Amino acid sequence: MGFVILFGIENRHGNIELVRIVITDKGKGYGKEAIGLIQEFVFSQLKAHHLWLDVKDHNLRAIHVYESIGFQIEGKLRECIRTDDRYESLIIMGILEREYVSKFKEGGTST
Repeated sequence: MGFVILFGIENRHGNIELVRIVITDKGKGYGKEAIGLIQEFVFSQLKAHHLWLDVKDHNLRAIHVYESIGFQIEGKLRECIRTDDRYESLIIMGILEREYVSKFKEGGTST
């Protein structure tokens, strides 16, 4: 079905990076559900303060999914990845534990 890679689960500052999420069967909501479970794990089990990720700026579908589950755009790394003969930019997105709790624990669900 897919896999997830998290980095920094022992970070003393409570910042965990969602390095990669791969879902093989796209368009069925599995990615959104998986990220909701990741948020639950990171904030409830690991007691993290901040979950963040980067996404290519042209991946509008992924950016929309991340925003729909509480991630906010925190910045942009301009032309930081070389792909073939061109450079690509990354959008940095994140969610804080208090935002997660406010949006999904007190005011609704994550899916």
